Amino acid sequence: HGGTLMQYGWNAGPRHAHIFGLVRNIYKTLSGEEHEEHDKKILGIFALAWNLFTTTLPKEIVIPTCDAIAEAGLPVMTAQGNTEDIGYQLDLPSGPLHFNTAECAPAEGYLSQNYDVYV
Repeated sequence: HGGTLMQYGWNAGPRHAHIFGLVRNIYKTLSGEEHEEHDKKILGIFALAWNLFTTTLPKEIVIPTCDAIAEAGLPVMTAQGNTEDIGYQLDLPSGPLHFNTAECAPAEGYLSQNYDVYV
């Protein structure tokens, strides 16, 4: 595979060991404090995207999607040590911007950069 594909949030584990839990894919390269800071940034990016989607896409798409997520009982996206179920922060050059009452993103997401799979 070329590029990078990073899973974030909750997942059901590998096929051979179905264990519902938080993704742990970057612990080797970051210290504890760096990892926590990285998590805040990623949670903010996903929450911003989710809130933009739910406020700009047609309600015919948003309502059934939100209903399906709620019906499945999935938790909101989070990271190790994060206890917040609502709100997020974006780190901007002028300082942090807080959205204290905004929704968090759904349980799982992916970030990719130049990722490709040959078939």
